[in-house]
Amino acid sequence: MTAIEERFRQLHPKSEVLAEQAGRFFPEGVTHVSRKLAPYPVYMDRGKGPRKWDVDGNEYVDYRTGHGSMILGQAHPAVVDAVQAQMEKGTHFSASTEVEIRWARLIEQIVPSVEKVRFVSSGTEAVMMAFRICRRFSGKQKIVKFADAFHGWSDAAYVTDPDTDAAYGIPAGTASTIINLPEHDLDAVEDTLKADDDVAAVIFQGNDLARPEFIRGLREVTERHETLLIFDEVVSGFRWSMAGCQGRYDLRPDVSAFAKILAGGLPGGAVGGRADVIDVISEGGVRHPGTFNANPLSAAAGSTALQILIDEPVVATAEASAEKLKAGINDVLQRMEIPGGAYGISSSISVSLGQKVDTADPYASPAETDPHGSQVPSHAMDQLQMELINQGVWSSPAAFILSSTHEDSDVDFTVEKYEAALREVRKTGAI
Repeated sequence: MTAIEERFRQLHPKSEVLAEQAGRFFPEGVTHVSRKLAPYPVYMDRGKGPRKWDVDGNEYVDYRTGHGSMILGQAHPAVVDAVQAQMEKGTHFSASTEVEIRWARLIEQIVPSVEKVRFVSSGTEAVMMAFRICRRFSGKQKIVKFADAFHGWSDAAYVTDPDTDAAYGIPAGTASTIINLPEHDLDAVEDTLKADDDVAAVIFQGNDLARPEFIRGLREVTERHETLLIFDEVVSGFRWSMAGCQGRYDLRPDVSAFAKILAGGLPGGAVGGRADVIDVISEGGVRHPGTFNANPLSAAAGSTALQILIDEPVVATAEASAEKLKAGINDVLQRMEIPGGAYGISSSISVSLGQKVDTADPYASPAETDPHGSQVPSHAMDQLQMELINQGVWSSPAAFILSSTHEDSDVDFTVEKYEAALREVRKTGAI
């Protein structure tokens, strides 16, 4: 056991007890694959703004921000008030509510491509519905997506290759409806749409660090071949810009999938886009039930959050803090002579450790900059993860998602602790 792990166990005794209990109830002891943590998960108790506290009373600056859903930070007072007020009125009426109309109106106000909308309960469901309505509208079966893109955990979205698909429990027939193409390859899209007349839509992951010319080219190619274009804005929506990735690059997909920020930190998603496409959700078309579609609590939280985004410079504030954090981490890596760098778009940051990246180019990837380099090994990253937590920073060593509540003092604290964590790991010989 390293000194880092020993310190981790000293700081988190209650979490260790809870982890032992969770192991009896949950596969691998967790309820989300990314919450696995060596030597055991940490259990949270409460949060406020950019900070949260675990069951042992340890305080953290939070850079996971509800898997990206909390751009307003934890427990924003206006969102809390809206949800509490709705709780007192009722949580489910098995009927339509006025608040769902307010929620939809705000989406249409913010995202120009959205003419009509249908609410669901998650990003995965939003992509599932996007696939289904595009197939129904076009009369075609296949969806084109790109290698390594993530569009939720539904069967079709998870299709990768026969061996992996079988391991995930995906039926072999599902793979015949999905075409995986190399990432950022417009020629491959063009060739595929020329050769196959059974493509209903092409889907692009909005938070992919693709160059603008590829994103705009994707719109041009799909329009030329009269193929629907889906933007998965689950992560990028209301973060890459107010109108998401499509707003940042000034284009209009036919269909968009939203979640996370959309629902103000509660469960909720939506599929929106051209009215003629969305209108296939109808009797005789795509039938869409769903007990918690546009449920009043999520509608109250989401409509309140979106109104705050309209009224305040939330997106710009979070992005400015991210730029400061990237600069600080890059300075640390340079001074410590660790190859790599912090990079990314908007208020999401990726960090390459061990493999160089051109940090002056916001769209560069480590693979582009240093194709023969290699990342820091996984055991070293595990040690760094533990030490960041020991230091009071709740983040993956390689990814930070900021909110508008992160202030300069939070960023300065994080840079200081990131360097301290790297130095502790270096003492073990792992970096």
